[in-house]
Amino acid sequence: MKTRIFSVLCENAPGLMMRISRDFTRRQINIDSITVGIEPSGMARIILMFKADDHMAEHLYRVISRLTQVINVEVLDPKTSIVREVALLKTKKMSDKEMWKVVQQVEKAGGRILESKGNALVAELSGNHEDIEQLVQTLGPNVLQEVARSGQVLISREMG
Repeated sequence: MKTRIFSVLCENAPGLMMRISRDFTRRQINIDSITVGIEPSGMARIILMFKADDHMAEHLYRVISRLTQVINVEVLDPKTSIVREVALLKTKKMSDKEMWKVVQQVEKAGGRILESKGNALVAELSGNHEDIEQLVQTLGPNVLQEVARSGQVLISREMG
């Protein structure tokens, strides 16, 4: 099982996301990350990240490509793509000393503090999935009250 990434260019039509996710459900494949953005043309771009063997990935590629609203399915390689994730982190109330320590950890990870109220913080962090995951695990449930993550977004490095 290898991580696979599909970039699906499609019409911005109701129900398409349900049809795509149903194709994964039927084959008992979990979607690890799914993000949708609207292109300047008005078309939607869906980025799907999942784990599958070669045979299943090829099968899903053919199934998704046949959907009427789908214009193109591109298989992305994480090594030749720029991959980012955004996370918002809300902490529980802490002592001044704990709060200072969290601020240092967030800034060291490349994040920034958006809000500080009543000895609790809201921070924003963007970067690769592993770095964000590491900070979330380091802070843990004793510090974090809530975490909101965007899922991974990718764009190919190829120009043209």
